[in-house]
Amino acid sequence: LAVVGYIRTAAGQSPVPQVNTLMRAGVAEEDLYIERTNGHKTAWPERDLLLPRLRSGDTITVTRLDRLFYSVQNLIIMGTDLRNRGIRLQAVEQNIDSNTLEGRDFFGMMSAFATLHREFVLAATNDGLAAARARGNIGGRKPKLTQHQVDELLQLHSTGASVQQLARTFKVSRGTIYRHISLASEATSPPRRNETGHL
Repeated sequence: LAVVGYIRTAAGQSPVPQVNTLMRAGVAEEDLYIERTNGHKTAWPERDLLLPRLRSGDTITVTRLDRLFYSVQNLIIMGTDLRNRGIRLQAVEQNIDSNTLEGRDFFGMMSAFATLHREFVLAATNDGLAAARARGNIGGRKPKLTQHQVDELLQLHSTGASVQQLARTFKVSRGTIYRHISLASEATSPPRRNETGHL
C-alpha cells in the first residue's frame, strides 16, 4: 500500500517546511509530490495526475487540507471521492485523519454535503432545461448527454475542469458543454426585475 505526500507551494516559495513536516509524519522523501503553482484552481497538474493513481488502502498526506483542495466545495466533492475509493487522507497540522473516528465523522459530514450539492445541481439543471423547453429553445432531438452525464459534467466543472477537458471526456462539442453550464447557471440566478423594481 502506498503512502504519498502532496506539497503545494506558490511560485518562489520553498517547499522545505512542508517536506520536513511530511517526512516527520512518516512519508518517504521519494514519495513526495511537489506542486509549484500560482494558486489558480485549474493549474494543479501534479495533483490531478496523482489522485487518480491512488488505490484503495493507499494514504495521501498533506500538511493542511488547503494544500490539496482550493475551496470548501472542492474539499466536499474530491474529499468524498477519496473516502468512497477507500483512500486514507491525513492533514498533519490540522490533526485530521480519515481513519480515525473523528476523521470518519468529518468526512461523513462532507459526504452528506456532497449529496446535497448534487441534489442542488440536479434541481437547477432540471429547472433550467424546463425553462428552456418552455421558451422553445430545445427541440425534439435526442439529447447528446444523459441526465446522469449532465450532472457529472456540472460537478466536474464545479471542481475546476475546463470546458475543453469536459468536451473531450464526454465526446461532445464545447458548445454543448457551454449550453448545459449556462442552463444550470440560469436556473440558479435570481429573477430579473423590471424598471419599476417588480419581478
